[in-house]
Amino acid sequence: MIYLCEREIGFDAVEIGFPSVLGCRAIVLVTNNGLFGYHINGNLSLAKRTALVNFITTHLHGHGFRNLYAASAGAGLAADHDELRGIAAALGYTGSIYWASLPPGGSVYVHFQDIDHNTCAITSRAWNDAVDNVPGNKAAYVAGPDRAVANGGANANMFINASTAGLKAVYPTKL
Repeated sequence: MIYLCEREIGFDAVEIGFPSVLGCRAIVLVTNNGLFGYHINGNLSLAKRTALVNFITTHLHGHGFRNLYAASAGAGLAADHDELRGIAAALGYTGSIYWASLPPGGSVYVHFQDIDHNTCAITSRAWNDAVDNVPGNKAAYVAGPDRAVANGGANANMFINASTAGLKAVYPTKL
């Protein structure tokens, strides 16, 4: 299990959690080896897209693309959908792209779970800084082959835990 904060890109064979998604997008590419994720904040610049594409294509498990997902508040703007199509084009991916609309009204925790390295389940719940953003859920940042920062320096701490209590299914729609 890997948790990705804003600006982080990562890989996990089974699960990716995205703490505190508000104006951000949680992007996940399902491959035949697991999940690649990106917690993107702000617009998807060329530098951010290049960082994501390079992370995936140079990673040991960065092949066998199955499905591309994004989750964010609301149905997403045309520009958000175009970002996903741009990522797909840069990867040479021609498969299905999905958008998962998260509940409005505040920050949420989004959880993607791999299903047979073909698709994934998406769940979410309200994020509560007082309960979730606490020292017990964090540890010193540890770099490695399954984690990178797309722009800027790494955070001092990374999430190592988030409660799954109260998660509810989110059903994506195909773009």
